[in-house]
Amino acid sequence: REVVDLVVDGSWRPVRLRIDTERHRLDLVADGDRLTGRRDDRPLDLEFGPNVELDYLSPCFNVVTATRLGRGAEIEVLYLEPFTCEPVQERQRYERQEGEEVDTPVGRFSAERWRYTSLWSGWSASFWLAGDVVVTYEGLFTLEEYEPGPRGPYPA
Repeated sequence: REVVDLVVDGSWRPVRLRIDTERHRLDLVADGDRLTGRRDDRPLDLEFGPNVELDYLSPCFNVVTATRLGRGAEIEVLYLEPFTCEPVQERQRYERQEGEEVDTPVGRFSAERWRYTSLWSGWSASFWLAGDVVVTYEGLFTLEEYEPGPRGPYPA
């Protein structure tokens, strides 16, 4: 089991991040053009300017990046390796595509389709974003439980 806790500000920029994979723990805070904190009880100080996105193997990072981009772009990313949280620099591409109706185990959503590509590895997949929720991610994730809260999105 993992804990991923990402806090963003009003412009969807990361403010604070905590990842606990049981074997590794990462705590970071945005401080100007840096992310500072600790990884496995060792100090960590990473470059992180306004033109760099943050990514980890969790759909919340796709929500933040897609929302900030709006349309699509090739971007510089500080990618945190799955489970170890080891930081690496990477280039990624996000492409916003057509809106679609998407069926999930919790209902049907009106969603925007996005195409994600890791330019380093060439791996690519689509994900569907309904408001601020990834409702499905090709080959990785499907929404199985959901409480929409006061602002939704709500299944159709």
